[in-house]
Amino acid sequence: MKKNRKKEVIFNINKRFCENEAVFLVTQNKMTVAESEDLRKQLKGTDSAYFVSKNTLARLAVKDTDFECILPYLKGQTALVFSKNITGTAKVISEYSSKSDGKIVILCGGYSGKLLSAGEVKILAQLPSMDELRAKIIAIIQTPAQRIATLLQMPAGQLARVLKGYSEKIRR
Repeated sequence: MKKNRKKEVIFNINKRFCENEAVFLVTQNKMTVAESEDLRKQLKGTDSAYFVSKNTLARLAVKDTDFECILPYLKGQTALVFSKNITGTAKVISEYSSKSDGKIVILCGGYSGKLLSAGEVKILAQLPSMDELRAKIIAIIQTPAQRIATLLQMPAGQLARVLKGYSEKIRR
């Protein structure tokens, strides 16, 4: 590879390190092109990117970023997974790793300057995504409003019995 091309690749990798909130390092062994494309497609759905480069270029690109902590792990056949959605990406990588028969193995991750072990990445994969958390919060907020609406639609006699039941519960 020519020197100008190397500088361009290093710049592009460094840009990815700077633009993303997390990075995961995985080993890839005997992956077919179809499997690699499948993983890329799944990761794209979580606002992530799967990137394979030479470790020497990745080592140069990671310097002076929040992800310098992954430097010792940049050896062997590795790939970088850049992420803007840390839990969603961890889920995809973890699921793919468990189904791949050793073709993809999670080495580590980096988030806000902190090194994440493979175990911590798997724990992240078990957390609910932001969309799931938002849905749960909305459900919690809507529940009291739904109860009030139900009470207001009841006939007067039935409403009095329900309110009497609530008042007895409060006294206890």
